[in-house]
Amino acid sequence: MDALLSPDHVFDFFVAEPVPGLAKAPNNQNGWIEWDVPLGGEMDEPMENPGFDKEEELDEFMDDDKDVLDKDEEWLMASMTPPRATVTVSRAYEVGGPSTATSVGHTLTTMASVVATQPQMIDNLCVRLSNLEYRHGELVKKMVKVSDAKAVPVVSRLEEIETRVQHVESRVDTYLSGQMAVPGQDVIVRLSYQVQTLQTTLHGAELQNQQLRTRVVEMESREGILMSHMLWMEECLTVLEKRLSGPPSGTQ
Repeated sequence: MDALLSPDHVFDFFVAEPVPGLAKAPNNQNGWIEWDVPLGGEMDEPMENPGFDKEEELDEFMDDDKDVLDKDEEWLMASMTPPRATVTVSRAYEVGGPSTATSVGHTLTTMASVVATQPQMIDNLCVRLSNLEYRHGELVKKMVKVSDAKAVPVVSRLEEIETRVQHVESRVDTYLSGQMAVPGQDVIVRLSYQVQTLQTTLHGAELQNQQLRTRVVEMESREGILMSHMLWMEECLTVLEKRLSGPPSGTQ
C-alpha cells in the first residue's frame, strides 16, 4: 500500500495476492479470501436472511400492486364513464277508457313508436287536450261562483256581528260607568248573555270562513295539477307532430 506508483502506468491496480498484515488481524477468521468466493459462505452455498420470508414478501408485494391497479381502474372508469341520467317514466293513459296495456320504456318513446302505425292518436290527444281545457274552464267558473256566493255573504255577516257586539259592549260599559241608568239587574244579565251569544256566533262564522278558504286553496292546488297535465299533453303533441313531419322510418 505504501509503494509508489509505477512510472510507466497511469493507474496501478491491486494484484491477486494477500494484503500485508491481514492474516495477523485479531478478528480475521477466513485468512486469505479467494476472489471468486462470495462473502458470508462457500461458493455453492446460497445466502440466506433469517428475517426474510420470500413467499410472504412476494404476496404482500402482489397485494399492493393489485390494490394500486384496482384504484387506477376505478379512477379511469369514473373519469371516462358519464353519469347516468335518471328518467322518470310517466303514467300512460288510453283514450276512451281505462288502460289495460303494460307500458314498456319511456312514455314518449312508446307513443312515438305507435304513431307510425296509428296516426289517429294525434286526433285522440287533441280531443283529450280539449277536454282538459273544458274541465279547467269549469273549475275556474266554480271557484268564481263559490267566491261570489259564499265568501261575500260570510264577510258581510262577520261585519254585522262585529257591529252588534260593539254596540252591546258599549251599552254595558255605559251602564257600569254610571252614565246611563238601567232599571234592574236582569237587564245586565241579559246583555251579558247576548254578548256571549254574539261572540259564539262570531267564532262560528270565523271557523266557516276558514273552512271556505281551505276549500279555495284545495281548488287552486287541483287547478295547478290540471295545468301540469295540460302542459304535458302539449309537449306530447309537439313531439308527435315533429315525428310525423319527418321522413318515415325505414326509407333511405
